[in-house]
Amino acid sequence: METKADQGAGVDRCNLVDWMRQVIRELEATPRALFTTHRITPAGLNIETHFDDPDFAAAYAGRLRDVEVEGMPADRLYVLTGKAAAFQAVPAWRDAEFPPPAFHAMIRAAGLRAAYPFQARVWRFFDPRSRVGVQWTASPDDLPPWEGSAPLRQHLHWLLDESGLRLAHAATLGWRDRGVVLFGKGGAGKSGTTLAGLAAGLSTVGDDYVALAGSPGPVARPLYRVLKQDRAGLARTPELDAKTAHLVDNWRGKVEFDPDQFFRGATVDKMDLRAAILPRIAHASRPAIVAARPQALMLALMSSNLHQFAGEADDGMSFFARLLACLPCFEMELSDDAAANGRVLRDFIAALPAQFDARELVS
Repeated sequence: METKADQGAGVDRCNLVDWMRQVIRELEATPRALFTTHRITPAGLNIETHFDDPDFAAAYAGRLRDVEVEGMPADRLYVLTGKAAAFQAVPAWRDAEFPPPAFHAMIRAAGLRAAYPFQARVWRFFDPRSRVGVQWTASPDDLPPWEGSAPLRQHLHWLLDESGLRLAHAATLGWRDRGVVLFGKGGAGKSGTTLAGLAAGLSTVGDDYVALAGSPGPVARPLYRVLKQDRAGLARTPELDAKTAHLVDNWRGKVEFDPDQFFRGATVDKMDLRAAILPRIAHASRPAIVAARPQALMLALMSSNLHQFAGEADDGMSFFARLLACLPCFEMELSDDAAANGRVLRDFIAALPAQFDARELVS
Protein backbone atom coordinates (compact mmCIF):
# COMPACT_ATOMS: atom_id res chain seq x y z
CA MET A 1 0.00 0.00 0.00
CA GLU A 2 1.27 3.46 -0.82
CA THR A 3 2.20 5.89 1.93
CA LYS A 4 2.89 9.59 2.04
CA ALA A 5 6.47 8.92 0.94
CA ASP A 6 5.56 7.23 -2.36
CA GLN A 7 2.08 8.44 -3.28
CA GLY A 8 3.51 10.41 -6.19
CA ALA A 9 4.19 7.17 -8.11
CA GLY A 10 0.57 6.88 -9.21
CA VAL A 11 -2.68 5.02 -8.67
CA ASP A 12 -4.23 2.22 -10.72
CA ARG A 13 -7.00 -0.37 -10.39
CA CYS A 14 -4.78 -2.58 -8.23
CA ASN A 15 -4.19 -0.08 -5.43
CA LEU A 16 -7.09 2.39 -5.91
CA VAL A 17 -9.32 1.35 -3.00
CA ASP A 18 -6.46 0.73 -0.55
CA TRP A 19 -4.89 4.06 -1.48
CA MET A 20 -8.11 6.01 -0.85
CA ARG A 21 -8.56 4.38 2.55
CA GLN A 22 -4.92 5.01 3.42
CA VAL A 23 -5.24 8.69 2.55
CA ILE A 24 -8.30 9.01 4.79
CA ARG A 25 -6.51 7.27 7.69
CA GLU A 26 -3.49 9.54 7.36
CA LEU A 27 -5.60 12.68 7.16
CA GLU A 28 -7.59 11.66 10.22
CA ALA A 29 -4.31 11.15 12.09
CA THR A 30 -2.92 14.56 11.05
CA PRO A 31 -3.04 17.21 13.81
CA ARG A 32 -6.02 19.54 13.31
CA ALA A 33 -3.78 22.51 14.01
CA LEU A 34 -2.29 22.10 10.54
CA PHE A 35 -5.65 22.89 8.94
CA THR A 36 -8.02 25.84 8.82
CA THR A 37 -11.37 24.46 9.94
CA HIS A 38 -14.85 25.72 9.07
CA ARG A 39 -18.19 24.21 10.01
CA ILE A 40 -20.56 24.62 7.07
CA THR A 41 -24.24 23.66 6.89
CA PRO A 42 -25.50 24.05 3.30
CA ALA A 43 -29.05 22.70 2.96
CA GLY A 44 -28.84 21.74 6.62
CA LEU A 45 -25.93 19.32 6.23
CA ASN A 46 -23.36 19.38 9.01
CA ILE A 47 -19.85 19.40 7.51
CA GLU A 48 -16.58 20.00 9.32
CA THR A 49 -14.26 21.19 6.55
CA HIS A 50 -10.48 21.14 6.97
CA PHE A 51 -8.45 23.25 4.50
CA ASP A 52 -4.68 23.35 4.03
CA ASP A 53 -4.94 26.96 2.77
CA PRO A 54 -6.68 29.62 4.91
CA ASP A 55 -7.32 31.92 1.94
CA PHE A 56 -8.90 29.10 -0.03
CA ALA A 57 -10.94 28.21 3.05
CA ALA A 58 -12.34 31.75 3.30
CA ALA A 59 -13.24 31.80 -0.41
CA TYR A 60 -15.08 28.48 -0.22
CA ALA A 61 -16.89 29.21 3.01
CA GLY A 62 -18.05 32.56 1.67
CA ARG A 63 -19.79 30.87 -1.28
CA LEU A 64 -21.84 28.41 0.74
CA ARG A 65 -25.08 29.30 2.49
CA ASP A 66 -25.55 27.89 5.98
CA VAL A 67 -28.91 26.49 7.08
CA GLU A 68 -28.98 25.26 10.65
CA VAL A 69 -30.74 21.94 11.16
CA GLU A 70 -30.45 20.11 14.46
CA GLY A 71 -29.67 16.42 14.70
CA MET A 72 -27.73 15.97 11.45
CA PRO A 73 -24.66 13.70 11.79
CA ALA A 74 -21.31 15.41 11.35
CA ASP A 75 -19.26 14.72 8.22
CA ARG A 76 -15.61 15.63 7.73
CA LEU A 77 -14.18 16.92 4.49
CA TYR A 78 -10.52 17.61 3.75
CA VAL A 79 -9.75 20.14 0.99
CA LEU A 80 -6.09 19.91 -0.02
CA THR A 81 -4.41 22.28 -2.48
CA GLY A 82 -0.72 21.46 -2.10
CA LYS A 83 -0.08 23.61 0.97
CA ALA A 84 0.26 20.76 3.51
CA ALA A 85 3.80 19.38 3.37
CA ALA A 86 2.71 15.78 3.91
CA PHE A 87 0.14 15.94 1.09
CA GLN A 88 1.92 17.73 -1.75
CA ALA A 89 2.77 14.76 -3.99
CA VAL A 90 -0.63 14.27 -5.62
CA PRO A 91 -0.58 10.89 -7.39
CA ALA A 92 -1.53 10.57 -11.03
CA TRP A 93 -4.13 8.14 -12.35
CA ARG A 94 -2.01 5.73 -14.36
CA ASP A 95 -4.69 3.33 -15.59
CA ALA A 96 -6.36 5.04 -18.56
CA GLU A 97 -7.41 1.62 -19.93
CA PHE A 98 -9.65 1.11 -16.88
CA PRO A 99 -12.89 2.79 -18.04
CA PRO A 100 -15.20 4.92 -15.84
CA PRO A 101 -17.97 2.25 -15.52
CA ALA A 102 -15.46 -0.30 -14.23
CA PHE A 103 -13.89 2.34 -11.97
CA HIS A 104 -17.26 3.14 -10.39
CA ALA A 105 -18.22 -0.53 -10.07
CA MET A 106 -15.04 -1.19 -8.10
CA ILE A 107 -15.61 1.86 -5.91
CA ARG A 108 -19.25 0.88 -5.20
CA ALA A 109 -18.24 -2.69 -4.34
CA ALA A 110 -15.80 -1.27 -1.78
CA GLY A 111 -18.53 0.87 -0.20
CA LEU A 112 -16.93 4.16 -1.32
CA ARG A 113 -17.96 7.09 -3.53
CA ALA A 114 -15.48 8.68 -5.93
CA ALA A 115 -15.30 10.81 -9.05
CA TYR A 116 -13.44 9.32 -11.98
CA PRO A 117 -10.20 11.36 -12.36
CA PHE A 118 -10.88 12.85 -15.79
CA GLN A 119 -8.69 15.82 -14.80
CA ALA A 120 -5.05 15.16 -14.05
CA ARG A 121 -4.23 15.04 -10.34
CA VAL A 122 -7.71 16.00 -9.20
CA TRP A 123 -9.11 13.51 -6.71
CA ARG A 124 -12.52 13.50 -5.03
CA PHE A 125 -13.71 10.60 -2.90
CA PHE A 126 -15.87 9.89 0.13
CA ASP A 127 -16.25 7.02 2.60
CA PRO A 128 -19.89 6.84 3.82
CA ARG A 129 -18.95 4.55 6.70
CA SER A 130 -16.42 6.88 8.30
CA ARG A 131 -18.25 9.93 6.84
CA VAL A 132 -14.94 11.38 5.64
CA GLY A 133 -14.38 12.97 2.24
CA VAL A 134 -11.31 14.23 0.40
CA GLN A 135 -10.78 16.77 -2.39
CA TRP A 136 -7.11 16.78 -3.31
CA THR A 137 -5.26 18.81 -5.93
CA ALA A 138 -1.70 20.07 -6.23
CA SER A 139 -3.00 23.62 -6.72
CA PRO A 140 -6.34 25.45 -6.94
CA ASP A 141 -5.38 26.13 -10.57
CA ASP A 142 -5.89 22.42 -11.31
CA LEU A 143 -9.59 22.63 -10.47
CA PRO A 144 -12.15 23.10 -13.26
CA PRO A 145 -13.39 26.69 -13.75
CA TRP A 146 -16.89 25.95 -12.45
CA GLU A 147 -15.47 24.96 -9.06
CA GLY A 148 -15.27 28.60 -7.97
CA SER A 149 -18.97 29.16 -8.61
CA ALA A 150 -20.15 25.87 -7.11
CA PRO A 151 -17.47 24.71 -4.64
CA LEU A 152 -17.60 21.15 -3.31
CA ARG A 153 -20.44 20.30 -5.69
CA GLN A 154 -19.35 16.68 -6.03
CA HIS A 155 -19.18 16.09 -2.27
CA LEU A 156 -22.44 17.93 -1.67
CA HIS A 157 -24.05 15.56 -4.19
CA TRP A 158 -22.84 12.54 -2.20
CA LEU A 159 -23.71 13.98 1.20
CA LEU A 160 -27.18 15.05 0.10
CA ASP A 161 -27.77 11.61 -1.37
CA GLU A 162 -26.78 10.03 1.94
CA SER A 163 -29.38 12.26 3.62
CA GLY A 164 -32.17 11.47 1.14
CA LEU A 165 -31.89 14.73 -0.85
CA ARG A 166 -30.80 15.49 -4.39
CA LEU A 167 -28.49 18.15 -5.77
CA ALA A 168 -30.23 19.73 -8.75
CA HIS A 169 -29.25 22.22 -11.43
CA ALA A 170 -32.31 24.42 -11.06
CA ALA A 171 -33.57 27.80 -9.91
CA THR A 172 -36.32 28.64 -7.43
CA LEU A 173 -38.73 31.46 -6.68
CA GLY A 174 -41.24 31.78 -3.86
CA TRP A 175 -43.93 33.94 -2.36
CA ARG A 176 -44.55 33.60 1.37
CA ASP A 177 -45.09 29.89 2.11
CA ARG A 178 -44.91 28.39 -1.38
CA GLY A 179 -42.66 28.38 -4.43
CA VAL A 180 -41.74 26.95 -7.81
CA VAL A 181 -38.69 25.19 -9.22
CA LEU A 182 -37.37 26.30 -12.61
CA PHE A 183 -35.70 23.73 -14.85
CA GLY A 184 -33.92 24.18 -18.17
CA LYS A 185 -30.52 23.94 -19.76
CA GLY A 186 -27.98 26.73 -19.51
CA GLY A 187 -29.15 29.83 -21.35
CA ALA A 188 -32.83 28.94 -21.00
CA GLY A 189 -33.49 32.00 -18.86
CA LYS A 190 -33.48 30.54 -15.33
CA SER A 191 -31.17 33.16 -13.83
CA GLY A 192 -32.83 36.06 -15.62
CA THR A 193 -36.24 34.82 -14.49
CA THR A 194 -34.99 34.50 -10.93
CA LEU A 195 -33.64 38.04 -11.02
CA ALA A 196 -36.96 39.35 -12.38
CA GLY A 197 -38.79 37.55 -9.60
CA LEU A 198 -36.53 38.98 -6.90
CA ALA A 199 -37.08 42.49 -8.28
CA ALA A 200 -40.83 41.84 -7.98
CA GLY A 201 -40.51 40.93 -4.30
CA LEU A 202 -40.18 37.16 -4.54
CA SER A 203 -37.61 35.06 -2.66
CA THR A 204 -35.27 32.24 -3.69
CA VAL A 205 -33.11 29.43 -2.34
CA GLY A 206 -30.84 29.53 -5.40
CA ASP A 207 -30.66 30.15 -9.13
CA ASP A 208 -28.10 27.52 -10.17
CA TYR A 209 -27.74 24.58 -7.78
CA VAL A 210 -30.21 23.73 -5.03
CA ALA A 211 -31.00 20.74 -2.83
CA LEU A 212 -34.34 19.04 -3.44
CA ALA A 213 -36.27 16.70 -1.14
CA GLY A 214 -39.34 14.78 -2.20
CA SER A 215 -41.18 13.59 0.90
CA PRO A 216 -43.52 14.35 2.59
CA GLY A 217 -43.80 17.14 -0.02
CA PRO A 218 -41.32 18.63 -2.50
CA VAL A 219 -38.97 21.08 -0.78
CA ALA A 220 -35.96 23.11 -1.97
CA ARG A 221 -33.08 24.14 0.30
CA PRO A 222 -30.14 26.45 -0.47
CA LEU A 223 -26.54 25.43 -1.10
CA TYR A 224 -24.86 28.60 -2.35
CA ARG A 225 -25.30 32.29 -1.62
CA VAL A 226 -24.35 33.46 -5.12
CA LEU A 227 -26.65 34.52 -7.95
CA LYS A 228 -25.17 34.70 -11.48
CA GLN A 229 -26.30 36.86 -14.38
CA ASP A 230 -24.73 38.19 -17.55
CA ARG A 231 -24.43 41.90 -18.26
CA ALA A 232 -27.32 41.87 -20.71
CA GLY A 233 -29.58 40.39 -18.07
CA LEU A 234 -28.45 42.90 -15.45
CA ALA A 235 -29.17 45.73 -17.88
CA ARG A 236 -32.87 44.83 -17.67
CA THR A 237 -32.74 45.96 -14.02
CA PRO A 238 -30.94 49.33 -14.35
CA GLU A 239 -30.50 49.97 -10.63
CA LEU A 240 -28.91 46.56 -10.08
CA ASP A 241 -26.80 46.97 -13.20
CA ALA A 242 -25.24 50.13 -11.76
CA LYS A 243 -24.64 48.55 -8.35
CA THR A 244 -22.80 45.57 -9.83
CA ALA A 245 -20.77 47.49 -12.41
CA HIS A 246 -17.60 47.15 -10.31
CA LEU A 247 -17.77 43.34 -10.11
CA VAL A 248 -15.57 41.19 -12.32
CA ASP A 249 -17.15 38.75 -14.77
CA ASN A 250 -16.58 35.06 -14.04
CA TRP A 251 -15.21 32.46 -16.47
CA ARG A 252 -18.55 32.30 -18.29
CA GLY A 253 -18.91 36.06 -18.62
CA LYS A 254 -21.42 36.35 -15.80
CA VAL A 255 -21.49 38.56 -12.71
CA GLU A 256 -21.72 36.78 -9.38
CA PHE A 257 -23.25 38.49 -6.34
CA ASP A 258 -25.09 37.81 -3.10
CA PRO A 259 -28.74 38.72 -3.79
CA ASP A 260 -29.32 39.64 -0.13
CA GLN A 261 -27.05 42.64 -0.68
CA PHE A 262 -29.52 44.13 -3.15
CA PHE A 263 -32.93 42.61 -2.37
CA ARG A 264 -34.10 42.58 1.21
CA GLY A 265 -35.04 39.08 2.36
CA ALA A 266 -34.13 37.65 -1.04
CA THR A 267 -32.96 34.25 0.20
CA VAL A 268 -34.81 31.85 2.48
CA ASP A 269 -33.75 28.63 4.18
CA LYS A 270 -36.56 26.46 2.85
CA MET A 271 -39.13 26.60 0.07
CA ASP A 272 -42.17 24.33 -0.23
CA LEU A 273 -42.60 23.64 -3.93
CA ARG A 274 -46.00 23.74 -5.56
CA ALA A 275 -45.14 23.69 -9.28
CA ALA A 276 -42.33 23.16 -11.81
CA ILE A 277 -41.78 25.69 -14.59
CA LEU A 278 -39.79 25.57 -17.81
CA PRO A 279 -38.87 29.16 -18.80
CA ARG A 280 -38.47 29.87 -22.48
CA ILE A 281 -36.98 32.99 -24.05
CA ALA A 282 -39.84 33.76 -26.43
CA HIS A 283 -39.55 37.57 -26.79
CA ALA A 284 -43.29 37.55 -26.25
CA SER A 285 -45.17 40.84 -26.16
CA ARG A 286 -46.55 39.75 -22.79
CA PRO A 287 -45.27 36.92 -20.55
CA ALA A 288 -47.53 33.91 -20.19
CA ILE A 289 -47.54 30.75 -18.06
CA VAL A 290 -49.30 27.76 -19.62
CA ALA A 291 -49.76 24.12 -18.62
CA ALA A 292 -47.13 21.69 -19.91
CA ARG A 293 -46.59 17.95 -20.00
CA PRO A 294 -44.06 16.58 -17.49
CA GLN A 295 -42.21 15.00 -20.41
CA ALA A 296 -41.39 18.46 -21.79
CA LEU A 297 -39.68 19.46 -18.55
CA MET A 298 -37.92 16.10 -18.29
CA LEU A 299 -36.44 16.56 -21.77
CA ALA A 300 -35.27 20.06 -20.83
CA LEU A 301 -33.62 19.06 -17.58
CA MET A 302 -31.92 15.95 -18.97
CA SER A 303 -29.13 17.99 -20.54
CA SER A 304 -28.41 19.91 -17.36
CA ASN A 305 -29.10 17.39 -14.58
CA LEU A 306 -28.69 13.82 -15.76
CA HIS A 307 -24.98 14.00 -16.62
CA GLN A 308 -23.63 16.18 -13.83
CA PHE A 309 -21.54 13.36 -12.37
CA ALA A 310 -20.14 11.42 -15.30
CA GLY A 311 -19.86 7.68 -14.93
CA GLU A 312 -21.93 7.27 -11.78
CA ALA A 313 -24.70 4.69 -11.99
CA ASP A 314 -27.35 6.97 -10.44
CA ASP A 315 -28.10 9.65 -13.00
CA GLY A 316 -31.09 11.06 -11.11
CA MET A 317 -33.63 10.15 -13.77
CA SER A 318 -35.94 8.28 -11.41
CA PHE A 319 -35.87 11.10 -8.86
CA PHE A 320 -36.78 13.79 -11.37
CA ALA A 321 -39.44 11.60 -12.96
CA ARG A 322 -41.13 11.17 -9.57
CA LEU A 323 -40.80 14.87 -8.84
CA LEU A 324 -42.41 15.94 -12.09
CA ALA A 325 -45.14 13.32 -11.67
CA CYS A 326 -46.33 14.92 -8.45
CA LEU A 327 -45.89 18.61 -9.28
CA PRO A 328 -48.05 20.46 -11.81
CA CYS A 329 -45.86 21.44 -14.75
CA PHE A 330 -45.88 24.66 -16.75
CA GLU A 331 -44.00 26.54 -19.44
CA MET A 332 -43.38 30.25 -19.14
CA GLU A 333 -43.00 32.30 -22.30
CA LEU A 334 -40.71 35.14 -21.29
CA SER A 335 -41.05 38.64 -22.63
CA ASP A 336 -38.25 41.19 -22.99
CA ASP A 337 -39.85 43.15 -20.14
CA ALA A 338 -38.18 41.77 -17.01
CA ALA A 339 -40.53 43.67 -14.70
CA ALA A 340 -43.56 42.13 -16.43
CA ASN A 341 -42.03 38.67 -16.12
CA GLY A 342 -41.58 39.22 -12.39
CA ARG A 343 -45.13 40.44 -11.85
CA VAL A 344 -46.65 37.51 -13.72
CA LEU A 345 -44.59 35.05 -11.68
CA ARG A 346 -45.53 36.74 -8.41
CA ASP A 347 -49.23 36.55 -9.23
CA PHE A 348 -48.92 32.95 -10.42
CA ILE A 349 -47.11 31.78 -7.28
CA ALA A 350 -49.46 33.68 -4.97
CA ALA A 351 -52.38 31.77 -6.51
CA LEU A 352 -50.81 28.33 -5.92
CA PRO A 353 -52.25 26.18 -3.10
CA ALA A 354 -50.61 26.62 0.27
CA GLN A 355 -50.80 22.90 1.04
CA PHE A 356 -49.20 20.09 -0.95
CA ASP A 357 -52.06 17.94 -2.22
CA ALA A 358 -50.41 15.69 -4.80
CA ARG A 359 -49.03 12.21 -4.40
CA GLU A 360 -45.97 12.03 -2.16
CA LEU A 361 -42.72 11.09 -3.75
CA VAL A 362 -41.45 7.65 -2.88
CA SER A 363 -37.94 7.78 -1.46
